[in-house]
Amino acid sequence: MPVAIDNRHPRLRVAKTALAGLLRAHLRALGRPRGVVDVSLVDDREIHALNLRWRGVDASTDVLSFALDEAEGPSNPIDLLGDLVVSLDAADRQATAMRRQFALADYGLWHEVAFLSTHGLLHLLGHDHQQAEAAARMEALERQLLASVTAAPVHELDRTGHGL
Repeated sequence: MPVAIDNRHPRLRVAKTALAGLLRAHLRALGRPRGVVDVSLVDDREIHALNLRWRGVDASTDVLSFALDEAEGPSNPIDLLGDLVVSLDAADRQATAMRRQFALADYGLWHEVAFLSTHGLLHLLGHDHQQAEAAARMEALERQLLASVTAAPVHELDRTGHGL
C-alpha cells in the first residue's frame, strides 16, 4: 500500500480511506504513482514532542514532513518518500478559524487535514515556501491538487507556527 494512515488521536477522526485515496491521486498527478508515504494523525502533545526532538522547536505545529531522501542511509530502491505527521488538534482549530474568518459553513476537519497532508506531501517531494517564488509555485500546485476537495482560500489563513 503506497499510502498508510495511522490515527493515533484519542478522539478526533477523519476518513482514513478517503485521505489515503486523495494522497494516492496526488502522487499519480505528480508523476510518483509508486510513492510510499506514511501519515500519522496525532494530537498537539505528540506533534510538539516530535517538533522539539527533530527540529529543536519547543512548540506544537500543524504538520511535519520527514523526507527519506534527506535521511542518511542506504539508497531508496522503492519510492519511499517519507512520513507526514498531522496534528488533528491544530487541523480542528484551523478548520474552525477558516469557517469563521471566511464564512465557510461547509469547511471542516476533513478539508483542513486534506490541505495539511497535501502541503506535507509536497514538502516530501522537495517543494518549499522559504522564498516568495517557490512559495507561489507550491501554493499554485496545492490549489490545483485540492480543487476537487475545496476552493476555500486556505492560503489566506494565518498559520503562524506552521512546521515543515
